Amino acid sequence: MRLQILGPIRFWNGSSWAPVPGCRPRTMLALMAIHGGRPVPIDHMAAELWPSAPPSSAPTLIRGYILRLRRALGDLGGATIVTRPSGYELRCAADTTDIGRFEALTAQGRATLARGAVEEAHRCLSKALDLWRGEPYTDALLTSAVAAEASRLGERRLAAAEARVEAALLRGQGHEVIHELQSLTREHPLREVLWGQLMRAFHAADRRVDALEAYRRARRTLVEELGLEPGPDLRELHQAILDGRPVPVRGTPLPDRATPVHLRGPDVTVPASPPLETRRDVAAFTGRRDDLASLRRLVTEAGSPGAVVITGAAGVGKSALAIHLAHRLLGDFPDGQLHIDLRGSHESHRPLEPREALGRMLRALGTAPGAVPAEPAEAGARLRSLTAGRRMLVLLDNAADATQVEPLLPGEPCAVLVTGRRSLTTLGCPVHHLTTLPDEESLALLVGLIGRERLAADPAAARRLVRYCEGLPLALRIAAARLAARPQWPLRWLADRLESEPHRLDELRMEELSVRSALTVSLRDLERDPDGPELTRLLSLLAFPRLPHITVLHAAELADTSPARTERLLDKLLDTHLLHSPEPGLYRMPALTRLFAGERAARDPLSMPAS
Repeated sequence: MRLQILGPIRFWNGSSWAPVPGCRPRTMLALMAIHGGRPVPIDHMAAELWPSAPPSSAPTLIRGYILRLRRALGDLGGATIVTRPSGYELRCAADTTDIGRFEALTAQGRATLARGAVEEAHRCLSKALDLWRGEPYTDALLTSAVAAEASRLGERRLAAAEARVEAALLRGQGHEVIHELQSLTREHPLREVLWGQLMRAFHAADRRVDALEAYRRARRTLVEELGLEPGPDLRELHQAILDGRPVPVRGTPLPDRATPVHLRGPDVTVPASPPLETRRDVAAFTGRRDDLASLRRLVTEAGSPGAVVITGAAGVGKSALAIHLAHRLLGDFPDGQLHIDLRGSHESHRPLEPREALGRMLRALGTAPGAVPAEPAEAGARLRSLTAGRRMLVLLDNAADATQVEPLLPGEPCAVLVTGRRSLTTLGCPVHHLTTLPDEESLALLVGLIGRERLAADPAAARRLVRYCEGLPLALRIAAARLAARPQWPLRWLADRLESEPHRLDELRMEELSVRSALTVSLRDLERDPDGPELTRLLSLLAFPRLPHITVLHAAELADTSPARTERLLDKLLDTHLLHSPEPGLYRMPALTRLFAGERAARDPLSMPAS
């Protein structure tokens, strides 16, 4: 399969480039291409195709569009468009698409330009820009995802054009790029790098008056539009031309990171060393060998993996796993690591707004504080421009939902680890479900925190601790912290206190750590749901039967609602990991969650089951 996307969508039929029939099938092909080898859920496709209100027949219509696509592409066997449990995935190697070739040629050109090989750089960048036939995805529906990707690609095209102009200037061909730069400054009048290149081109062509006039136009535009004077690079260039001195050479893409110089204008500088913002590794991290191996494959062996979501219940260790993995991947991402706590699982803080998160990320990448765009869409585009072509790892920790994460995704080939209590399936990326620790790994975690000798002194009490903590890393760490604060006390002291169910959550608290607080955040998220009152009531009702498994019919009887309605509510509780489900139709409530829900029910008599 070979695809052209930088313009109208076309595919190679064996003898010529052919259009893809049908606007909606083309849009679905665009959505799958945007997700780059990751499954696109049917729900996400429906939301993109019918943003106001998807029809009830949306899944059937989408299957029909997929069939039309397969027929057009000669893919009735489903080798290129692969059916996945949640949706569909496009299998198409990067070098068989014009976008893939554009990115590869651009990266090669910028790298050779940074080394000073201007002839090769100009050749590579020219080939990259020659692949464009118009606006990307121009004959697909302008859905939110298509519009965002088209904007990102437009930024990449402009950056490649700037780099090619830079190569031409360094080759002594300033007079040849004057017309191109005049067009670019008309289209992008706030881009100071372009104005500086135009002044240098005029100067190289012995057109000093035109160079000074270009500066006056640039200054007038910046003052009128932004209320800002030109940056120091442009002012220095202007003064050099006035004084008749040799003009400084600025703006060469991808300079040596050891020297902080201006990269994309005066408002962005390259840090002297790559940002390494990931928090310190978690003390006594234990186990998770299979989880680490699976996530490492997704992040490092999938070509361009995009985002990978780590999801699981409150306190199961999502952040600890992501941080530990990030430290093990330092050598795979030489351009640095960013770590943003999105505060989606904090009891006392509101979730971080995308605008705030983007500001932190852009400042870490060298953007001056006053130059961070106020508009989230513009800030997101700036982030993608600054990270495109760089091998970085971005950790977006404690995400509340997909809408918080989507604007923060960087350019390729950056990798992204997202942690959150929800699966965020609408992102269309792999989801890794994290479960509690098995008994042996729970014991190993206690050994790492309080010592082998102490556990060996009373192994029966140690196993009781593990049982009462249910293999939940947060509970185990709190128990270990309490024991570490009392080094002479036996393990059975805490095991005996945890045996009392009415007081167990009181005991699983140490300074700012609390199992009850972690579950309170999950309850708060339930209350924000449109079905919040029914969900919290059902959760309280399910705390009392104490059965090994809960069926839909049993839950419907308790809640006095229809089985169909009850099943939808149970699925929402499952999505927030307040329930577990070993198989369809059967649900289980963890003991610590049951104790928490029982406490809430005791405070709210209306939530108590009828006697």
